Amino acid sequence: MDENRFWILASKMIAGELSADETTELELLFMHNPDFRDIISNLASTHQLRPVLSPESEQQILKNLRTKLAAEDPSVYQEPVALPPLAQEEDQPGFWLRYRKAFVLSSVLALIVAVIVAVQMTNRVPDGVQPHFSENNVATKPGSRSQVKLPDGTNVTLNADSRLSYPDNFLGDTREVTLEGEAYFEVTENKAKPFIIHSKAMDIKVLGTVFNVKSYPDEKSCEASLIRGSIEVTLKNRRNEKIMLKPNEKITVSSEVEKEIPVHKNTGAGGVVTSKQRNTIAEPLISVNNLDMDEKEHIIREIGWTQNKLMFKNETLAAIAITLQRWYGRTVVINSEKLKQQKFTGNFNNENLMQVIRAMQVAYNFNFKIEDNIITIY
Repeated sequence: MDENRFWILASKMIAGELSADETTELELLFMHNPDFRDIISNLASTHQLRPVLSPESEQQILKNLRTKLAAEDPSVYQEPVALPPLAQEEDQPGFWLRYRKAFVLSSVLALIVAVIVAVQMTNRVPDGVQPHFSENNVATKPGSRSQVKLPDGTNVTLNADSRLSYPDNFLGDTREVTLEGEAYFEVTENKAKPFIIHSKAMDIKVLGTVFNVKSYPDEKSCEASLIRGSIEVTLKNRRNEKIMLKPNEKITVSSEVEKEIPVHKNTGAGGVVTSKQRNTIAEPLISVNNLDMDEKEHIIREIGWTQNKLMFKNETLAAIAITLQRWYGRTVVINSEKLKQQKFTGNFNNENLMQVIRAMQVAYNFNFKIEDNIITIY
C-alpha cells in the first residue's frame, strides 16, 4: 500500500501538483522508507529533473521526458497516439484544464514506471552470474590526505598512502566499500541497508556510526576503532565468529604472531634435551581494548591524525619510521636492528620531519644522514 501511494505522490510532486497535506504525507513515507527518497534522488540526478515543476511548463516537461527516455533506450518508450479532438466538450469551461492535468499526471506516472522497469531490466543478471558495477577508486599519496563523500552521503577522510574503492551507486541490500590503508568514516544511517568495509584481515558491518579503520597491506596488524554507535567485525578466516564493539573500544588483529615452540633433541645417550625456539606462525591474535585518550591533548590517539597530530605511545622506531614515511612522503631507513626495537612516546603538532627525528635522537643518541632525499638512521 505504501509503495502504491508513493508512486502516486511522486508523480504529483514531479508534475507540481502536491498539496500541503500530500507533501507532509510524502515526507512521512520518506521517513519510514528511506529507499523512496533514494529513488526520487536518482531519478532527479539521472534525468536532470527538478523535484517541483510549475504547472505552466507541463507540456514542455512531457516533451523533455520523452526525449530523454527515448535517447537512453528507444525500445522503452514510444510516442503516444494522438487522440481525436473533443469538439463538443473542449469548449466547456474548465474541462480542457482538468483533462490536460489528468493527462500530464498519468503520463508522468507512466514514464516514471517505464524508467524503473528499464533500470531493473538493465541491472538484472542471470542466476549464478556476479553483477558488475562501475567502481570508483580514490587514492592518496604519501604526505597527503583526502576527503570523499560517498553516494549515500557517508563522509570518509583518507589518511596518507591509502586507497578506497566504492561503486557509483549502492544498489542491492548493502553498501560495500574496500579499504587499503587508513580512513575515518562517518556513515550515514540506513537500517535497511548495512554499510560494509572490506579490509585485508576483517570485514566491518555498520548501520550508521563513526569509526576509524587502519589496514595497511605492509603492516602485520589491522585495527578498527569505534567512536560512536556500534560495529560488527568478522575475521576473514573465522567467518562464523562475530565480534561486536561498543563506543570507545578498539579491536586489533595481528596476522603474524611469534610463539615459543618446544624443540626436543635426542642427545644420543638415551637422554632428551628440550629447548624453546621462537617461530613466527600465521595465527591471528585478536585483542579488544579501550581507546587511548591522551590526557594532555584531550585527543583519542587512534584518530589524532584527523586533527593533524602525530601521536606515538610506546611504539618501536621501526613502526614509527613507516608512519613518518607516509606522513611526510620521504623515505626513512633504520640500519640498526637494535634501534628498530627501541620504543618511543611523543606527540607532534605541525613539526617538520627533521624536528621529529631530532626529538627521537635526543632519546636514543643515534646518528642520521640524508642522501638523495633518503634519511638513514644508524
